[in-house]
Amino acid sequence: MQRNSSRPTPLGLSIAVAAALAAMLPAAHAQQNVDGARQQAEGIELGSWTNLLAPPVDEDNAPSIASAHFIEGSPETELTLTGDAEVRRAGTVITGEKIVYTQATGVVTTEGNASVSRNGAKFTGPAFSYNLDDETGGAENIEYNYGPRGLQGEAGCARFQSADVTEFEDVVITSCKKDNRSWWLEMDTLTLDEYDESGEGTGAVLKLGGVPVFGSPWFTFPLSAKRKSGFLSPTLGFNSERGFDLAVPYYFNLAPNYDYTLAPRILSKRGIVLGNEFRIKQESFEAEVNLNYMPHDRKLGEDRYSIQGKFSGHWNGFNYGVNYNQVSDDDFLDDFASSIRDNSEDILPQDYWLTYGTTYWTAALRVTKNQTINDTDKPYEREPQFTWGAYFADLYGFELNTKIDATRFVHPWENRTNGNRFVVEQDVSYPLLGAGWFVTPKVKLVGLSYDLDEGWRGSDNKTPSLTLPMYSLDSGLIFERNTSVGSRDILQTLEPRIYYSYTPYRDQSDIPVFDSTEADFNFAQLYSENVWSGYDRYAETNQVSGTITTRLIDDKTGLEWIRASIGQRYYFNDLTVNYWGDRIDQTSKSDFLASIGARLTRTLQATAYGQWSWERSSMQKATVGFRWQPRPMSVVGLYYRYNWSDVENSRGYIDDYINQIDLSVQWPLTNRLYALARQNYSFYDNKFIESLVGFEYQADCWVLRAVAQRYTRDEEEEQTSFFLQLELTGLGAVGSSPLSELQRSIQGYQQTTPMPTTAGTYDYYY
Repeated sequence: MQRNSSRPTPLGLSIAVAAALAAMLPAAHAQQNVDGARQQAEGIELGSWTNLLAPPVDEDNAPSIASAHFIEGSPETELTLTGDAEVRRAGTVITGEKIVYTQATGVVTTEGNASVSRNGAKFTGPAFSYNLDDETGGAENIEYNYGPRGLQGEAGCARFQSADVTEFEDVVITSCKKDNRSWWLEMDTLTLDEYDESGEGTGAVLKLGGVPVFGSPWFTFPLSAKRKSGFLSPTLGFNSERGFDLAVPYYFNLAPNYDYTLAPRILSKRGIVLGNEFRIKQESFEAEVNLNYMPHDRKLGEDRYSIQGKFSGHWNGFNYGVNYNQVSDDDFLDDFASSIRDNSEDILPQDYWLTYGTTYWTAALRVTKNQTINDTDKPYEREPQFTWGAYFADLYGFELNTKIDATRFVHPWENRTNGNRFVVEQDVSYPLLGAGWFVTPKVKLVGLSYDLDEGWRGSDNKTPSLTLPMYSLDSGLIFERNTSVGSRDILQTLEPRIYYSYTPYRDQSDIPVFDSTEADFNFAQLYSENVWSGYDRYAETNQVSGTITTRLIDDKTGLEWIRASIGQRYYFNDLTVNYWGDRIDQTSKSDFLASIGARLTRTLQATAYGQWSWERSSMQKATVGFRWQPRPMSVVGLYYRYNWSDVENSRGYIDDYINQIDLSVQWPLTNRLYALARQNYSFYDNKFIESLVGFEYQADCWVLRAVAQRYTRDEEEEQTSFFLQLELTGLGAVGSSPLSELQRSIQGYQQTTPMPTTAGTYDYYY
């Protein structure tokens, strides 16, 4: 489809510009224009700079503006411009040594260093013929440059079919400099359609260093990020489990609001995987479905598949959705995932929900199921769950928060207790705020009621219940002072905070654990009434938590140079509740927390966090990290992580030990060659759990990335992947992309070739 580009005949050259040029016109033609032009020029005022932010809007009635060293003729009939001649109209610029402009037809003929610039593209040649009215024309033996994507080349013939469509014959296209071309694309014909934002050619041959590497009777590529049907860049990689991995996706742009991608994938060691992706987006509904199907895995001798479906929508105040995930077997993600991130999920959700909300309350009906893999402890499924919540922010100064939860819990394992749970939770708080202080008292009342299929842990009680009040008081101060560090004016803060909570003991030994887990101990948890998440467990508390935070803030820029905090919790009672609902002893104080984040210089950052266990008289958790980034695409990160933890759940205690050092690097070895590396070593396992090495070479018009990655799949098995990608600047990339792994593995990694996708405002002007 082509946009109608016909325009009415312009009224003539801008009179104001004619006045500026009148002194250079021959006397016979200058005198008749100068008087009227002077009257117009006297009324000229400077306009706002914001007018430069966009090209002219009314292109149909835009005037033609001309300039040259010498101008002969009349604006009403024909003008001849010589010496740096130029004609402009609404984003189109024509230049040359000699220009002849015929007002009646709108035709401009140009000779000597001729050029036509429009829509971000510039065409140069010995001569041009161009019609300003319908924006058609042509030339032979031209060179062109398309600024938004950095593409350039030559053509034996060029024809401007409309304002948006340009056709070429005997074409060479590249993003390399003319005197140093590493790659180029030769085509018999090429059509650039600015309206569809696409390019299409025939008889295409891609040459690398002059050697033909790819040919096609038909070739298409985008001129922007606009979607278009066709083959996407193929991916080629190697993996120790899959062998050579080749995918050739084809994209179907079915409509503006839905599309489909078919991605056949050939694995030399396993077989063929058929990848399918369908997406649709309506005003009130959107969906995405991904299906990967392997008809026959040569290694396992069976069919395998994975499916992921996401649906969401809204109607008349209701919101609804589905998030469904399933795989044929436990090893599917490990065997066919392209990165660590893809195969790190062990619980695949299968959720369905319907919600409705107003200003003060919301209600939701949800079914939550799941598939677990790799011997993961399976969570309870909710079949169904109904929740209702209301919140009033200011009722005579009080904040009211109400929650109701009614859930049917089901577990497929025979040794688990199934049943219903009904929860009512109401809290009331009265915040008091000042310029540098706050105090918030709060009271919460919790009611639990269960209807179990059988008693928990052999209990005869199938209808346990619990009613529990909880009290808390949160308070804090904020002090500020102005100081200086060196030559910098600094604002320093001191922010003490004290939090007290009291919860009486209730026997919970006959209450099952459906969704409660012990929360991770950190600064945020210090300000919580309960150390358990969910509704099934409530710790007995009579405790106070205290923290102190200080910050150093640049007074001029607002940049936070240092933030440091310490905190601890003290217990006035020596008893609490464990996972099984039993009353157990506890120490008189919690672990001691400390953290600091500092911007040592503008290029060097440091962070540290520590959790000291008084019970063990040793460190419970520790993280220390440094990141140095002196300039773009140059970063070094060094991190140490330690965790000593034993978490109690339905299977007993699960050790979660971490003792790792992590080094990541993106660093220039030369002006064009960058080293890439990440080494994550576990002292606990005495081995590297992830290693990544590679390089990135950036030339003027192409980038080559080569990366090797090795990581531990489980305690015994390791997997190796290789990524090799050649990116032809402005055209696309072939091979397997390591970008997602580099961004995940190297904190602060930056791509060397950010690609503009559309013409900018000033790409129209030359």
